[in-house]
Amino acid sequence: MERADLLNAKRKLQKMKTIRSTARQRNVDTLRSIIPGCEEVDLETLFLKTMEHIIKLELQVHILKSLTDFYGA
Repeated sequence: MERADLLNAKRKLQKMKTIRSTARQRNVDTLRSIIPGCEEVDLETLFLKTMEHIIKLELQVHILKSLTDFYGA
């Protein structure tokens, strides 16, 4: 490969890394806005709080299904 080709490949790779990093940050920001109280926590805490939130939501769904079964809605 010629030097120009190597430079172009390196630039393309760097651009792809930047795009992925930007997309990843956008996803983390979206998650921060969805999970209550996680606007300014570190990433590990965000993931732990996300798991807790999912478990709470699943429990709420289970309770609501049980109530609809019980009351015959």
